[in-house]
Amino acid sequence: MAEQITKRQVTVPVMADLAARGEQPEILFWVGCAGAFDDRYKRVTRAFVRILEHVGIKYAVLGMEETCTGDPAKRAGNEFLFQMQAMQNITTLDGYQIKKIVTACPHCFNTIKNEYPALGAIMR
Repeated sequence: MAEQITKRQVTVPVMADLAARGEQPEILFWVGCAGAFDDRYKRVTRAFVRILEHVGIKYAVLGMEETCTGDPAKRAGNEFLFQMQAMQNITTLDGYQIKKIVTACPHCFNTIKNEYPALGAIMR
């Protein structure tokens, strides 16, 4: 007889919804492309959300407003596309006055931390 595992559903807060209620999360969880689309890496995203829930940190994701950081374009030598993607993200982050960002993606981490400040992003 197969054992049935019940997974607890977690409603992940979305930044736009919090902002509409006048709330600000402590951190923004940047999911990243792999965390959103790759079936195997989605498990990492779910696990990270469970950690955030367990420790009680008020967080949110951008949801549909999150786009690629531009890392693949930059690494492929397409600086123009990278800057377009980065500026769109920086505008979104600035609009929400994001103070802290966490991510489970090493590529997103590197790009946001090391590449975005040169484009005017204020990494607090």
